Amino acid sequence: MKAAAAALLVGAFLCIGSLLRDGLRRRAQVMGQICLFLRQVRLRANLHQPLGAAVAELAQDPELALLTFLPDCAARCRAGVPLPQAWTLAVETFRHTGKISPPQGQTLANLLPALCAADGQRLDSLLNLYESRAQTALAQAEETAASTGGLCVRVSGAVGLLLGILIL
Repeated sequence: MKAAAAALLVGAFLCIGSLLRDGLRRRAQVMGQICLFLRQVRLRANLHQPLGAAVAELAQDPELALLTFLPDCAARCRAGVPLPQAWTLAVETFRHTGKISPPQGQTLANLLPALCAADGQRLDSLLNLYESRAQTALAQAEETAASTGGLCVRVSGAVGLLLGILIL
């Protein structure tokens, strides 16, 4: 009986470590999709497509599936909410999922209102700024996932093993 409890404890701690590792990987994937989103917005801005139409199109892009705030924002816009406000509300909801860090969430929340207020030349410089920030955040997220992700599994497994030994 004690051996089964110890084995379950080790397994539970390994699962916790795996969940933490997967969360770190998911954050890196989300940042990669944010970088892709910004490149797509730049492309559409160069083609003089309005931001609202660009967001509505990109909300349906399967390559941006992890950015669940995009369909939320598009739905709010269709309901009559102005684009900057719809964006802010959608990103605020997305921030609570834990898929991005609080500073990244704040930067993302400020993105579209700033872009909506910009003219053509300022829009390009703002996109450069946000793209460089997103690339930096992506590199950090990938590094954290690579270095800390495996460590989470190993440490939680070791803790589970130690607790399992104590049970025996």
